[in-house]
Amino acid sequence: MLRNIYHIIRHEILLEFRQKFAIGGILLFLFSSVFVVDKVFVNIQVFTWNAIFWILFLFIAINSLLKSYSMFEQNRFMYYFSLYNPIELAIAKIIYNSSLLFLLGLLLFATLSVLTVQPVKAFDTFFSGLLLASIGIGSSVSFISLISSKGQNSHILITILSMPVLLPTLLIMVKITAVSVGIIEDSSLSTDFLILLGIDMLSVGLSLILFPYLWRN
Repeated sequence: MLRNIYHIIRHEILLEFRQKFAIGGILLFLFSSVFVVDKVFVNIQVFTWNAIFWILFLFIAINSLLKSYSMFEQNRFMYYFSLYNPIELAIAKIIYNSSLLFLLGLLLFATLSVLTVQPVKAFDTFFSGLLLASIGIGSSVSFISLISSKGQNSHILITILSMPVLLPTLLIMVKITAVSVGIIEDSSLSTDFLILLGIDMLSVGLSLILFPYLWRN
């Protein structure tokens, strides 16, 4: 099982480098967005930085959702269907998408810090929250993409279905980030992390349970 998961992740990475336009488009959006933010805001306040970071992260996540849909195009779908167990495929996609989102989040943080300001004081709080948010969003990516691939206008369905799933995680992260940059002092931070962890476990659990049923159809 672990060997198959490794091969799926490796195959996705190789495809990523072969289709450089996909990841290149996301990186272009990231750098150009930060550049525009730097030019528009002369002096970015801490609370503004918090909002900008998660707005940009939301759009990057949606772009990743659209890119993940290509996995379920007919030829690749049949290829995976003939080789792998759906549970193995679901786990591999969760790991791959979560890792990709976390790396993009780190790159977004680094770019914003270089071109604008770096307000984060509690790095452990911020990066722990970013990791949990990436897992929650990444675990929903393949599942939403698979649901959308069953209907018409799939790219539109992906965007519509992703918003209710992503917003609760992002709203919690806005609060956690506000604590990490010193805007607020919140004694219930541990509760926020537990809620975020609960969302992650729910997303991963539903993906692993429902993915095989949708996969067979």
